[in-house]
Amino acid sequence: MSISTVNAQTTQSSSTTKTTKPNSVLGKDDFLQLLVTQLRYQDPTKPMSNEQFIAQTAQFSALEQMQKLNSSINSLLELQKTDSKTSALALIGKKVTADTSANSSFTLSDQSSASLDFSLPQDASVTIAIYDTNHNVVKNADLGKQLKGSSSFSWDGTNNDGIRMSNGNYSYKISAKDANGQNLGINNTVSGIVDGVSIDGSQTLLNMGNSSFPLSAVTKILLNSTGG
Repeated sequence: MSISTVNAQTTQSSSTTKTTKPNSVLGKDDFLQLLVTQLRYQDPTKPMSNEQFIAQTAQFSALEQMQKLNSSINSLLELQKTDSKTSALALIGKKVTADTSANSSFTLSDQSSASLDFSLPQDASVTIAIYDTNHNVVKNADLGKQLKGSSSFSWDGTNNDGIRMSNGNYSYKISAKDANGQNLGINNTVSGIVDGVSIDGSQTLLNMGNSSFPLSAVTKILLNSTGG
């Protein structure tokens, strides 16, 4: 009789004692209970063979080890989160460069413009689109021809109708074309002094002026704020 099979007598006995909502995942205690129940109600004339018993106890042991491993992994992940926060705090006051291509978010604050940075692999014609948190375009700008290397666009916070947008979080996307009209890959970069650290869910973010980006986006760290 396999461990997944419980005879009618067992089912009837269990249903008369209590009614519980079945779990979607069996734990080691459930597994052990099934094994004991199976042994209790097995046919005395056809008892479980030694091989079957050893195989099922081995399964129980493996399940217990897997749960211990899962607990250890969770502890390791929590430790990594702590290490990430500690590393981020150590960067406050340091000058860093970060590739924010995967997370080009920034914050618009009172009566200030936002500097949106990017880097070109070659001279190109550049346009920029700015989005709100619902990914609606609020501003399109044609920057014309820009030279190879690092550059930036200063957004005054107004939309396409010239109306000042409310303070909050926004994001931007840079598009560039070469002299032949071919699209170029763009890196959104930001350089400056880290002035704070924030936590967004399980992610640790570095703050730099109006911009924020994950610790993993940092590509360069200078020894001090003066670049020495």
